[in-house]
Amino acid sequence: MRHAFQKNLLATVVLSSLLVACGGGGGDGDDDMPSNPTAEGAYVGTLSGANDLNAFSAVITDTGEVWAFYGAKQASGLFAISGFLQGSGNSSDGNYTSTDLRDFGASPAMPATATARYDARAKTIDGKFNFDSFAVSFKGDGNTAPYKYDTPATLASVAGNWSLNALTGESITLSVAPNGSVTGVSSLGCTMTGTLTPRPSGKNVFNASLRFGPAPCALPDQSASGIALAYPLANGIQQFMFAGFDASRQHGTAAIGMR
Repeated sequence: MRHAFQKNLLATVVLSSLLVACGGGGGDGDDDMPSNPTAEGAYVGTLSGANDLNAFSAVITDTGEVWAFYGAKQASGLFAISGFLQGSGNSSDGNYTSTDLRDFGASPAMPATATARYDARAKTIDGKFNFDSFAVSFKGDGNTAPYKYDTPATLASVAGNWSLNALTGESITLSVAPNGSVTGVSSLGCTMTGTLTPRPSGKNVFNASLRFGPAPCALPDQSASGIALAYPLANGIQQFMFAGFDASRQHGTAAIGMR
């Protein structure tokens, strides 16, 4: 199967342009800078070398793990997500590297690596996603709002009902209980249950897990683990994103929506 950066194989999910306005971690003053600053934070930016895919939004967590959503910024200002990359990573002296990336814009997922330079004070990152036969350059900025990475995630912010769209093209009705338990059903009849848990780092990221029912689920009777993000947009609408992958780390899923 060809790579999603070479040919868009999955349904795209069109989102508000405010989805990709992600704020980075840390404050603006010198007193907020850690002694050994890392690339941790959230970034929004551009891609080059990926055909018609020209935009990305990424979160690098306190453990160095990266989740990068990619797609196309449309003329209307909307962002159409086509897939995501995930992997572990390391920050050192302004260099960020990941040697075990997987691109879940294709199924099975495609292996990749990342090399980048970051400036923790300026909240910028500039690098490449490297694949077997080509590379995609990215440049990101972590200074914009409304997503506040340093604001602790709370279950109160996600409790209730959400209308989501999945990269498979399905719509999903998802309900989150006050204790973080999740139930949902897709437009094709796929059922799911799971949990959301605020990460112990105190950042605005949830650990997420979903267990899918039998066919017609894309991952029948399997589980996906990953992250979820939730935050208010400037127009008062709330945004929710989930991305995860199965135990083999070969197949991923993502869903995005608002309420």
